[in-house]
Amino acid sequence: MSEVLSKNEIESLLSVVSSGKVPLEKLKGKVLKKTVIPYNFKRPSRISKDQIHSLELLHESFIHTFTVKLANYLRAVVELTLVAIDQITYAEFIASLSNPTYIVIVNIDPLPGQIILEIDPSVTFCVVDRLLGGSGKVLKKARELTDIEHSIMEKVTNLALNCLQQAWSRMFNFSFRIQAKESNPQFVQIAPPGETTLLITTQVKIGEAFGVINICIPHTTIEPLLPKLSSHEWASEPSKQSSEKIFKLIQKNLDEIKVTVIAQLGTAKINIRDFLQLEVGDVVRLEQKVNQDLIVKIENLSKFYGTPGRLGKQRAIQITSKIKGEENKNEK
Repeated sequence: MSEVLSKNEIESLLSVVSSGKVPLEKLKGKVLKKTVIPYNFKRPSRISKDQIHSLELLHESFIHTFTVKLANYLRAVVELTLVAIDQITYAEFIASLSNPTYIVIVNIDPLPGQIILEIDPSVTFCVVDRLLGGSGKVLKKARELTDIEHSIMEKVTNLALNCLQQAWSRMFNFSFRIQAKESNPQFVQIAPPGETTLLITTQVKIGEAFGVINICIPHTTIEPLLPKLSSHEWASEPSKQSSEKIFKLIQKNLDEIKVTVIAQLGTAKINIRDFLQLEVGDVVRLEQKVNQDLIVKIENLSKFYGTPGRLGKQRAIQITSKIKGEENKNEK
């Protein structure tokens, strides 16, 4: 605690200064050595670095999940990278968007207000072209989406929101609900122009196409969650419970991955001369016996034995046993 000077001490200090024994500039220098923290009134920082770090961890989890699901959905190589988490005014965010673009206004129940999910045209038209059977080309000049393209992008948006909700469920329990879609940023008003917002920018690469996905969250919407974003809250969560959630998340992602299954009817060895003389109608005798189980391959790896048959009108194979490690090596 600072000491309070008495009247006599104050008079003595003034007399010393006026006599010139202690230069006034020297005293000023000592006073000015106090720590000064710069503050930008135009772009105030209302979320601490600790809370930003927690948000980065949550969003990295979202990126990992969404990358797997989007790549599986598009049947393409997808790369997502967290670029930055910034605090800017709502007016600055709207001014940074292109026109037209793909904007989705989302309600977060039970939080107040709304958030914006924006996908720039280079990503939007690449996704649409890919899902319509194309190679993922990007239009040279952006335009508004048609009704069919809006329907296609809504499925991708729901996929992204589900992954985001799944990532944030570690700390919060709420649900996303799409309220509206817009192409002109000037028609979107979810916060006052001067309101501080949290802008999460993610870079997207799909094949040769580059673009970004922006998530804009007004401070009034995220404010109720800020106390839970402290490092203390993260550390207080039981590690066992966290491990179980991560395990279930990995298991769920793996369950949705499609693999190729092949039932191998048999093999045969013939010389090159016989192979070159094969004609339509010729019969090649396989080394497989009629009553012998077939080898079932998963992604070209021998994993099971099975018996061929039918299930309704479809050809099928019934798994009879699992190929052990040694048998797998010998089979290769």
